[in-house]
Amino acid sequence: MPTGSLQEARAAVVRDRVLAGVAELLAEGRDLTYANVAAASAVAERTVYRHFPTRQDLMTAVVEWVNQRAGTQRATTGLGAAEVVRHQFTTFDEVAPVVRALLLAPEGLAARLHDNDDRRVAALAVVDHDAPGLDARTRRRVAAAVQMLTSAAAWQTLRDYWDMDGAEAAETVAVALSMLLEGSRQEAEGRSAGRAESRSKRTASAKGPET
Repeated sequence: MPTGSLQEARAAVVRDRVLAGVAELLAEGRDLTYANVAAASAVAERTVYRHFPTRQDLMTAVVEWVNQRAGTQRATTGLGAAEVVRHQFTTFDEVAPVVRALLLAPEGLAARLHDNDDRRVAALAVVDHDAPGLDARTRRRVAAAVQMLTSAAAWQTLRDYWDMDGAEAAETVAVALSMLLEGSRQEAEGRSAGRAESRSKRTASAKGPET
């Protein structure tokens, strides 16, 4: 193995150890100080700083770590989104204290927002596939609802308020997605039919009465 590749592999191992240490601290509700991270991951504190210069860098990396465990994908259909949620929500159960900490920590919000543009694009793609023809404002609102339903926050809410595990929460989201997108599709088709009928009436009126 070339020297550069060996160094990169070693750096990746150290990085994973640090992230596992951060996850342990979050799960235990302990302060996320560099000293604690170093102790939990069994590396030197200066090593933690080298890989993650700020607490925000740490939190962003942990969000990515959780997403990698959950196999986060960007579905572009309602059925695809439901399948992704089924896998993600059950994985969230496995690291529940970490996900909860990321949802509550101030740095967690910034970490989750770092790929928000991609999440929005994916949600809009789902709407365009399952409910094409919506007006711009409705399209945006439905996409926002899709993104909210498929988020870790939805998993946490169903867990807290309805005592659901990840599997049941995922099926709840799947039902909500199906009804939301089907209703939106019907609305778009209804508006399209209404516009077509209106155009037909205007055309007939312009031609005048038949003789």
